[in-house]
Amino acid sequence: MFHVKQDYMSFKIIAIDGPTGVGKSTIARQLAEKLNYLYVDTGAMFRCLAWSWKNTGCPEDEQSLQDLGDQTQIVFKQDRVFCNNVDVTAEIRSESISISASQVSRFPLIRQVMKQQQRKLVSEVHSSGNIEGAVLEGRDIGTVVFPAANFKFFVDASPEIRAKRRLLQLQERGEKTNYEEILAALIKRDEQDKNRKVAPLRAAEDAIIVDTGKLNASEVLEYLLGCILR
Repeated sequence: MFHVKQDYMSFKIIAIDGPTGVGKSTIARQLAEKLNYLYVDTGAMFRCLAWSWKNTGCPEDEQSLQDLGDQTQIVFKQDRVFCNNVDVTAEIRSESISISASQVSRFPLIRQVMKQQQRKLVSEVHSSGNIEGAVLEGRDIGTVVFPAANFKFFVDASPEIRAKRRLLQLQERGEKTNYEEILAALIKRDEQDKNRKVAPLRAAEDAIIVDTGKLNASEVLEYLLGCILR
């Protein structure tokens, strides 16, 4: 077991979990900037893996999945994301990659590989002594990856609200889609994430539940900061 509070002492871990389309990445990034902590975009890591998985024909046998996990190189440089030396910043945010990320993440071997990579990344930053904490967002950060995190939040909103937000995001990027398709995809992914056998989407027992349905990003950030700094 990975004991954050014992192993890291003054190094703080903040876990932000929740379903797709709820704004976890934006919240986590802003929170990390405010606290001067490391921001780990685990969603982008899974999306990179999904991008690589699609490019290799979506294999499902164990050896191919192990090779995929071992050989996929993910690098964050400022606000860009590189997968196997290719800038995939925009591509991994497409709706098709979102669907593939949900599909590839259902494999236990893939989740184990990603958990190890996420822990390794945080461990390396902690060892450097340059940063006092890390903010990670995902679907199982507070329940599986860092179950002893100092702070755990579960952000949520109705599928309808999330679908409207997602529609606006895709329209801003010039993607052609519609509300009904996005809503159906969100509901389907919620079911997949909640019912998978390994690391299902759920709030940790000691997580603080945050309903973002009636809050904007600034209000959510203010609330989280208040919980952490009080």
